[in-house]
Amino acid sequence: MAKPFNSSAQNLVYHLEVGVGPAILKTTLYIIFMMLMALLFVATQYQGFNNPRAMDQAQLARSFSETGRLHTRLIRPGDLRYLEQKQKLTQQPDAPVLAGIPDLVNAPAYPLLLGTMFKVFRTSFPQATAAKFSPEQWMIIPMNLLFCFLSGLLVYLIGRQLFSPRVAFTSVTIMLLSAQLWAGAVSGTEISFALLCFLFAVWCLTSVLKADAQSEISGLRLLIPVGLGALSLALLFLTRYASIVMVPAYVLGLFLGLKKRAWLPAALVVLILGVVTAPWVMRNMAVSGTPFGLAPHYAIRGDVQDLYMRSYADVQDQDVSLFRGMVVRTLKSLNDAFTFKDIPLGSGMALGLFVATYFYAFQRKPVKVLRWCILAAYGLLILAAGVFGSHQLEVAHLLFPLVILYGTAFFYLLLDRLQISVQIVSLALVTLFVLMQSVPLLVTLMPPKSSSYPPYRASDISLVTTPFAPQELVCTDMPWATAWYGGQLSLYLPLNVDQFFEIHDRLQPINGLYLTMLSRNRPYQSELIRGNYQSWKPIMDLNPLPRGFPLRAGFPIRGGESVILADYNRWTTGP
Repeated sequence: MAKPFNSSAQNLVYHLEVGVGPAILKTTLYIIFMMLMALLFVATQYQGFNNPRAMDQAQLARSFSETGRLHTRLIRPGDLRYLEQKQKLTQQPDAPVLAGIPDLVNAPAYPLLLGTMFKVFRTSFPQATAAKFSPEQWMIIPMNLLFCFLSGLLVYLIGRQLFSPRVAFTSVTIMLLSAQLWAGAVSGTEISFALLCFLFAVWCLTSVLKADAQSEISGLRLLIPVGLGALSLALLFLTRYASIVMVPAYVLGLFLGLKKRAWLPAALVVLILGVVTAPWVMRNMAVSGTPFGLAPHYAIRGDVQDLYMRSYADVQDQDVSLFRGMVVRTLKSLNDAFTFKDIPLGSGMALGLFVATYFYAFQRKPVKVLRWCILAAYGLLILAAGVFGSHQLEVAHLLFPLVILYGTAFFYLLLDRLQISVQIVSLALVTLFVLMQSVPLLVTLMPPKSSSYPPYRASDISLVTTPFAPQELVCTDMPWATAWYGGQLSLYLPLNVDQFFEIHDRLQPINGLYLTMLSRNRPYQSELIRGNYQSWKPIMDLNPLPRGFPLRAGFPIRGGESVILADYNRWTTGP
């Protein structure tokens, strides 16, 4: 016999008011609020990309979506010199010599992901008419925002495994109210995708440790989560090379948690890492003769790597000692690491509480193990930054959610010790704890709005490149921007005019020269008069141009902030 209608209606109303209804409503309102905060951050902070690495990866993705290959339109003289020495510089049929240069600097995962998305959604790359570029605004940034929300979900799952639902929920709230999280998404770099890969690996590790702490696990129940975590770590490494430091920390967690039974899972991690990265290593060996291209070659030069990228000749190392540079960078990295420079920890409360946890003995094994994994990863990252430059400390952003988790757990531990009987007082303290760590976000959202100009303005760059055919070579001091916004084959400004002539005469004619504030705002005495930009200063001033210089038609832009030259006046006449 069917239930009466009134009874069914009453059950529905009961569930909406008392059962799962309030939980669904609160979750929906919470998600909507966080989405509005993310959109508000984008609306106030995004005025075009201003990160060279983001534009480099985007132009590589654009090239992949159009050609199906990871050929770069950003041509570095250092790459050309290396490829010529290794006899790897080959010309494709019916194409200029420099049109098929393989990318030798970037890790492949993020550009391939972007390029695939461009293909799937048939993204067009129109001429930019404002500061904002539509593929950034409607494809790259929304995708990175999605990665951030998925990372928040993983933080919640990890928090429930390690601590409790209230710790997990509070930690996610603090994370999603972090200016640095959304700044990473708006920057357009790979950091949001790397964060998602890292947190998925951590979730797999904590799942193994928690299951092992409750009962003995073996076989597929052990190897499947370990393998998924290893697969995620391999993808993370192919997203950002410096994140390789997370692999030893992951293996350490297995040994601390599983003891003698960790040998097989650890071997599986190494095997999966090798299998997943093997195709990329083989590709690099084929096109350059090195496993990871020229990324380590440039990175190991630290602060002077730009000198090597721009040089079409062998750089004399008498004033650039690699060993001395590593020592200096290690000390600088230690200073940056222990003063937490540029590491997104909000007001510092979570950091202080996280450090305090090392003086407290947690009872649950997974909590203790993961804490030492974080410390190991950070220590290895400091050493890596000493070798490859302090900018590698940006990878510490991946540890940020775990720091929040431990700091929040310790806060609740202290709060429970106070034994506050009035619930509203306890709730007020939790709210204050969250608000104090969201202050950087509130300050960031306040006016004035950030701007990417100078030197990057998509409409200006697009107008400059419009008169040139995509496979014509334009030399510039910001080739990542002209390659991305204009789809232009762009040569990074060589060290001097002599190297400019050498590339022009030997490899491919240079049809244009675009110099911006990146060059014109250099220190006058040390760089423009006596330094590496000395030979370029007459060209920046358009008087006098060197004898035999192939680009004779030129004019200043924006009141002399930039200058453009071409082989003929392409803006008013034909060839």
